[in-house]
Amino acid sequence: MPRVKAAVRWAEVCVVFGLYLLLPVAAGADGGAPATLSASLIKEDLYSAHFATPHEGWVAGTFGSVFHTIDGGKTWQRQPTGTTAPLFSISFADAQHGWVVGKSGTILYTADAGRTWRQQTAPEGKNLFAVKAVSATVAWAVGDWGMITATMDGGATWQNRSLTEDVILYGVDFPDSSTGWIVGEVGFLMSTRDGGQTWTRSKTATGKSLFGVHFATVSEGLAVGLDGEIWRTTDGGANWTPVESPATRAIYSVAVHGRVGWIAGDSGTVLVSNDAGATWRRVPVPEDLKLFWMHGVSLVAEPDGPTGIITGAHGLMLWTDGDRIRPQ
Repeated sequence: MPRVKAAVRWAEVCVVFGLYLLLPVAAGADGGAPATLSASLIKEDLYSAHFATPHEGWVAGTFGSVFHTIDGGKTWQRQPTGTTAPLFSISFADAQHGWVVGKSGTILYTADAGRTWRQQTAPEGKNLFAVKAVSATVAWAVGDWGMITATMDGGATWQNRSLTEDVILYGVDFPDSSTGWIVGEVGFLMSTRDGGQTWTRSKTATGKSLFGVHFATVSEGLAVGLDGEIWRTTDGGANWTPVESPATRAIYSVAVHGRVGWIAGDSGTVLVSNDAGATWRRVPVPEDLKLFWMHGVSLVAEPDGPTGIITGAHGLMLWTDGDRIRPQ
């Protein structure tokens, strides 16, 4: 790859995952934190979150950090991961079985809600930026240099499904066991209808990088990316249309549950939708939060509408209740 292109690619990765912040600090040392701590004591950059229920969830970030809560985020426990590598994405199939992935091909798996995390072997040591747990035994992960890897046996083996194309892949989602989507740089968009046996390239009108993808159903999906771009499909990806976006900076993650959707991005960007992603409005955040990036979004169903969490730099956590930010 030409040197100039390599520099541009690495600069984009650093922006997306805040890698310029990966400096050793005392707060990141395993064993230095109390067994139970409040959210205010978490200072690691948090790239990803997954809640299995309104009360139980996990966040993952720098220095190999995984934190677990069973009381809706009032208190957190640091779970031992055995690594100091940045962890970019976490996904659970249920409250017990989950994966987290990160730098240099790091893959960790738990079958006991994270009380123990066991290292698994990636086909290559390339950075993995996103993982989706499809079931307790099936998961897909994507990353740098066209890296795609999948397990069908709970991680005992990971198959190399990588592209021959040199492209960074940033996001992966499976609304069901058969249907999956992958997004990446320069508008990359790819789908499967047969559980990953075959993949088909799709087209949007953008040449800008797409960082996040989420399908609420097999038919309804969203992809988000550079310069605040939002793309939406309501026909299973046959057609993608741009959605008017109030954001101008990069947006990294999107999640929709029912009619409510949330988006997180750079420089304190938080967007909300009340119509399943057809329209979006900016949510004001405190002035000091505009200095921070926000990266992870997770929503869980509740009788009165979904609750959720948005995570970001320096341990940032915002809690959502329906279409509002919940007061801390």
